[in-house]
Amino acid sequence: MNLNEYFNPIIIGNVSRNYISTKYQLISDVSVHTSDNPIKNIDDYDIAILGVLDNDQNLLNNSEQGLNKIRESLYSLSSFEKKPSIFDLGNLKIGNSENDNIIGLRDVLVELIALNVLPIIIGSSENVIYPSYLAYKNLDQKINFVSIDSNISIVENRDNNYKSPLWKILVEDNEALFSFTNIGYQTHFVNSKVVKYLSDNLYSYYRLGYIRARIKEVEPIFRDADTIGLNISSIRQSEAFGQINPSPNGYYGEEICQLARYAGMSVKISSFGIYDYLNSIDLNNQTAHLIAQIIWYFINGFVSRIAEYPLDNTKSYKKYIVNLDTLEYELIFYKSEKTERWWMEVPSFKSDYPQNLLISCTSEDYQNASNGDVPERWLNAFQKIN
Repeated sequence: MNLNEYFNPIIIGNVSRNYISTKYQLISDVSVHTSDNPIKNIDDYDIAILGVLDNDQNLLNNSEQGLNKIRESLYSLSSFEKKPSIFDLGNLKIGNSENDNIIGLRDVLVELIALNVLPIIIGSSENVIYPSYLAYKNLDQKINFVSIDSNISIVENRDNNYKSPLWKILVEDNEALFSFTNIGYQTHFVNSKVVKYLSDNLYSYYRLGYIRARIKEVEPIFRDADTIGLNISSIRQSEAFGQINPSPNGYYGEEICQLARYAGMSVKISSFGIYDYLNSIDLNNQTAHLIAQIIWYFINGFVSRIAEYPLDNTKSYKKYIVNLDTLEYELIFYKSEKTERWWMEVPSFKSDYPQNLLISCTSEDYQNASNGDVPERWLNAFQKIN
């Protein structure tokens, strides 16, 4: 695939910010698609950054300006001691129809994921979610999809012939989906029927208050994620003015950056998307700066990755076995002696899955099992694969 046919080159504006030299800034670690520097040898890179413009002609210029502001802020931030290899592909060309846009983004993501290049997608709307899902479907992968969002929009409006991206993925076309998890929904935005649907289908969802009080528990969820989508509306309006659906409640900037770092640390994740930024109402480019910092912390997590898998080398892990009277299977846990991260085995009896599926967990899951309770994430995984 010639990616130059899919992307418009860009110009990076002023990135100077109190540094002696740009060699101390992230821009020094990035190859940018410009008219003089076409995309080449993309398989030599770890990360690809790509912008997705709003296909509404009335919002197109505003969308492009917003992506420019994000890039200027991002590339002015400090470089990393451990250098990542990053290529900014530019902005995806707009097709003649919405379907053209979906297929174009899908095909680009298929190419990047197949080459083991992690795409960071910056989009104006949540419409980038569905093409991301289709990319994994094309690659014949069963995926764990995590959404950081204040709302869980599973909507079909037949009068307007509208289906939300989550409707298409969770209801209409979920054959490539192994699990879905929402991180940080707000109860006043989510209908009880949606919660019941998620529960009935063994999907997971965590209220904002729960996550803010236990933010470290998100790490094992992200450790098993294939793709993560972050909606800017999950951040409170006072922290991010430039969003499509502002709300007085949500994550603080520091919290969302911590989540982004956990996401980047996941060895399994192969795509990361940020969407629903609205530049026209952004105050002092605050939201653009925050999105830039979210991406910076994601990359910070990426360069800090530690690959661990207990079944490959059990010598570096402690093994714990819990027997419960209410369960006919042993609960087997592993704890890394290096990072103190936890996993648990889930037995499988179908050929579609490994005989012993390993899923990430927390020390609290082990404590609950020791106290006689089957961990909910073990139970959900067991029901899905058997």
